[in-house]
Amino acid sequence: MIRTFRMRLTLIYTVCFVVIFFLVAFAAYTEYKQRLYETVDWSLIRLARSMTESKVDANHLERGQEIITRFGTDYHQTVRRDGTTVVGSISSVSQRWPVSMEKLQKALDGRLVYDTVNSQGEKFRVLYFPSGKDEVLRVGASLEEVKKHLESLNRLIIVFPVFLISLAFVISWLLAGIAVAPVIKLRKRAEEIIQSRTPEKIDIGSKGKEIDAIVVIFNNMLEDIQSSLEAHRRFTSDVAHEIRSPLTSLIGNTEVTLRKKRTVEEYEELLRNNLADMVRLSRITDNILFLTKVDNHILELRKQRFDLNHFLTNIVDRFRFKAERSVITMSEQYGETPIELFGDMNLLEQAFSNLLDNAIKYTPRGGMVTIGSAMDESVIRVTISDTGVGIPEGEIPHIFDRFYRGEKEQVKSVGTGLGLSITQWIINANSGKIHVKSKVGAGSDFMVIFPAAEQR
Repeated sequence: MIRTFRMRLTLIYTVCFVVIFFLVAFAAYTEYKQRLYETVDWSLIRLARSMTESKVDANHLERGQEIITRFGTDYHQTVRRDGTTVVGSISSVSQRWPVSMEKLQKALDGRLVYDTVNSQGEKFRVLYFPSGKDEVLRVGASLEEVKKHLESLNRLIIVFPVFLISLAFVISWLLAGIAVAPVIKLRKRAEEIIQSRTPEKIDIGSKGKEIDAIVVIFNNMLEDIQSSLEAHRRFTSDVAHEIRSPLTSLIGNTEVTLRKKRTVEEYEELLRNNLADMVRLSRITDNILFLTKVDNHILELRKQRFDLNHFLTNIVDRFRFKAERSVITMSEQYGETPIELFGDMNLLEQAFSNLLDNAIKYTPRGGMVTIGSAMDESVIRVTISDTGVGIPEGEIPHIFDRFYRGEKEQVKSVGTGLGLSITQWIINANSGKIHVKSKVGAGSDFMVIFPAAEQR
């Protein structure tokens, strides 16, 4: 089993070199063979022309030369003077070379025709040359020299690959080393980062478009990992801080109360305070569990169609007592036409409850909180507005961050800093977007927009 990528590249390069060599060798062999045959053919043409022009007779014919003449429907041949027969019928005379009647007929029609024949174990190239009316001069030449040249070339082609494969392997190994060098450098830098635990950006110089793209991806991964680690550390620190506060309050109140006997009213006050801290702990735990499910992608949406205005009215009714206790007026502004929304009712209820709870929490006594809905051809809008303390412009981009809270002196109470982060996720998961407009001292407007096309 090949374990290294460099060796795999080496073998691939070597095979490619060998295949290319044999393809080139085959093409060269074919071309060389054709040239040799063309040389023989041209020599036969020159010989035939010179014999025709000099009108050679039977007594001057050499080996590999004969004249074939047609007499009516019969053919006669004249062979060299030391042959078995000087003149005779083709059908009855034993010939040194077999005559191709098809090629003979073509030559009698005035065309040059070549043939390759075997005679007594020797190969000949034969030319049928029209030398006159009803007469063909047939001349031939031995192909022994051509055979020797081709055999020498065959031996070279067979022996040379042994050297070629060795040379190709060495060259391929060097080329593969050059090809994988940036990858090896990238691996070493990654190992150094793991050992030093400092996720610095990797820079190995420009090594080509593909390697540069890998480096960019790797650096982006390092940034994501670093961001995730920082977010995890920050999240852990914030969770510890959030849980520590109610726990410290629970322990402190209980210890102080137990130092001496208290009245029933004092014990009741302790229980009420402890209950408030435990409710806060429970809320923090629920929010953390929710975000954990979100981060691990195990939260399943259960979408359905429902009447948006009726849905919002039920949420407002649950907060009406809290608003009245804080002397805050609640106003509902819905259109006359019912609006149907497609989404997860339970999660959206949690999201709009968070928005309405914040609006009441950050609105001073005597203020107003307004919730309304509207729909046009493209979007569905839900707006929750208040006349509260407002949000400084520099803080608006961060209010959806986990555990982020505004300036404490501007609010009546302090939350966990997770509500708006959860709200944003729920709205986005239901194909919506949330926008904020706020002015310090004038209040805030939270607008949730759902695309109408998603609801059909």
